[in-house]
Amino acid sequence: MEAILLLNAQCVLAESPTWLADQGCYLWVDIEKGHLYQLKPEVSGVKKWSFPHRLTLVVPDGNGKLVLALDAKLALFDPNTEKFDWLCDIEKDKPENRCNDGACDSEGRLWVGTMSTKFTDHAGALYCVEKDLTVTRKIEDVSISNGICWSLDHKTMYFIDSPTREVKAYDYDGSTGNISFKKVAVEIPESLGTPDGMCMDQNGKLWVAHYGGFGVYQWDPETGEQLDKINVPAPNVTSCAFGGKEMNELLITTAQENMTPEMLEKYPLSGGVFTCAMPVKGAEVFGVRF
Repeated sequence: MEAILLLNAQCVLAESPTWLADQGCYLWVDIEKGHLYQLKPEVSGVKKWSFPHRLTLVVPDGNGKLVLALDAKLALFDPNTEKFDWLCDIEKDKPENRCNDGACDSEGRLWVGTMSTKFTDHAGALYCVEKDLTVTRKIEDVSISNGICWSLDHKTMYFIDSPTREVKAYDYDGSTGNISFKKVAVEIPESLGTPDGMCMDQNGKLWVAHYGGFGVYQWDPETGEQLDKINVPAPNVTSCAFGGKEMNELLITTAQENMTPEMLEKYPLSGGVFTCAMPVKGAEVFGVRF
């Protein structure tokens, strides 16, 4: 399969692709520029908001507002009125850390990971933010917290700490939010790049963006086998999410960071956002319930 350019956004580090079904639009962020993008496929042009922070994550709240991760804090943003309110700190005790990827479980809890802005090994963690904004550390010693998603029966949580090149599976209890390590579900060879963001399809298979791997790869979390690949004309593929009216399109984000001028000349669409028509629909995703 081949990805098609949706917008030559020239992002430094595009991430957090999100589909808002009620508004028929895609969202994503440029972490380093602090930009939030909104694009409606059937409407020309793109909307963009800027924030004076690293913006790493956007999650809908189901009421027309968006929860944003800005540096190491969460905020609530209304894109219609542009009203902005801080919600809570994730890691107040580690000023060199910032949030990174995150996702909501079926109960509306927000799971968000952290990492060092200096890329210090094992300096981050994975946290769960409850409906009352209680923040609980769930996984320690994380280096670059990335993809999070759940099995179709919501009994397994999958999580990527990128430098490990592994997708780990955790037993997950939806009633309590408790997790316990189960197994390494997927091991990614170095030749395929580094696993970054990911999502789940309706058949229970994982689609993982490979940073440095020129694509999104499909993996079977039961067998650990690679099943398919979407080719992307940019090396640093950062994340992916199902969307579109039928939930059969994949929105794919990429980055320009860590690329030389020669590499950017060779791959000028780096930092762009792509789509791919999929042979399968995405699994249900959930918004936050604060």
